[in-house]
Amino acid sequence: MVQLPERLKNWIVSHFPKETAIQHIYSLKGSTTAAMYAINLKLPTGEMKELVLRQYEKSQFTAKEIKQEADSLKAAASLSIETPQYIAADPEGEIIGKPLLLMSKMEGKVDILPANQAAWLNQLAEALAQIHHNTINHFPCKHKRYQKADEIEIPIWSRKLEVWEALKKVVLRPEPSYTPVFIHRDFHPANVLWKDAEVNGVVDWANGCLGHTGVDVGHCRWNLAMLYGVAAADTFLAVYQEKMGSHFSYDVYWDIVSLMDVLEGQPEVYPGWEVFGKTDITEEVMIERMDEYAVSLLEKAME
Repeated sequence: MVQLPERLKNWIVSHFPKETAIQHIYSLKGSTTAAMYAINLKLPTGEMKELVLRQYEKSQFTAKEIKQEADSLKAAASLSIETPQYIAADPEGEIIGKPLLLMSKMEGKVDILPANQAAWLNQLAEALAQIHHNTINHFPCKHKRYQKADEIEIPIWSRKLEVWEALKKVVLRPEPSYTPVFIHRDFHPANVLWKDAEVNGVVDWANGCLGHTGVDVGHCRWNLAMLYGVAAADTFLAVYQEKMGSHFSYDVYWDIVSLMDVLEGQPEVYPGWEVFGKTDITEEVMIERMDEYAVSLLEKAME
C-alpha cells in the first residue's frame, strides 16, 4: 500500500462522515500531469467508496489551473455522460505543500487496442456528442490556443514543408465566429474509460472551457491519426457529424488549429500510449503520420 502523509489522509476523510477509514491506497498509471492515487474508503455504514487523488507539483501548476479543473468537474456533472464527481480541492497546496484534487473513482479502463475499430470509433464519437449536447453557457475559462499563430515554427523534421507553410497561413486568419459551448479541451482515447466493451465515462477535465466543438473534434482526430492513421480520424469525424446533425458544422479550420497547437519541436510519443499497450508508435511513425495528416487537412481546406 502506498503511504501518504497523515495530514493528507486526515484531509481526505474529513469530507466524509466520522469514523470513515482509509482501507487501501495504490498508484494509478497513465497520468502525465500529476501523481494519481486510488483510495478505498470504508464508510461508517460499511459501504465501500473509491476515490481518485490528483497531487500536483506546485512549481508546475498554478492555483488557477487547479481551480479550473475543479470547476470543470462541477460543470461536467450536468452532462449526460458519466464523469468523476468532484469532492474537494486544495489549489494552494496548504495541506502538504502540493496542490490537491479529490474526486470519485469511475469504473472502467482505457482501451486503445480495440478488437472492432469501427464499433469503437462509433462509441468514441457518441461520447463526444454527449459532452457537446449541453446547455452550459457560463464558465470562467474560455478557449485559448496553446500556440500563438504568428510564433509557430515550420517543422524542420517534415518532408512536406510547403504543406505546413500553407497550414500556418490558415491559422493566421481571424477565427470564424461561433457560439461557444462547454468542451473537454483534451478529449482523446486515453481519457475515455470502457467497461464491458461500452464507454463508461470520460476523465481528465483539467482543461474544460467554453469553446468551439471543433476543438475537441480536432484534438481527438489528431490523436487518432497518430495512433491508427488518417482513415481512422476521418471515420471518427463522419460518425460524429452524423450523431450531431444540425448541431455541428464542420470547418477544417479547427482541425488545423488543433494540429498546430501540438506542433512544438520534434514529435514525441505520448507516454500514455505505451502504458495502455500501444507500443508500435515511434518518433519516425509520428513524423510520417504528422505529414500525412497535415496533407489531408490541406486537401480539405482547398476543397
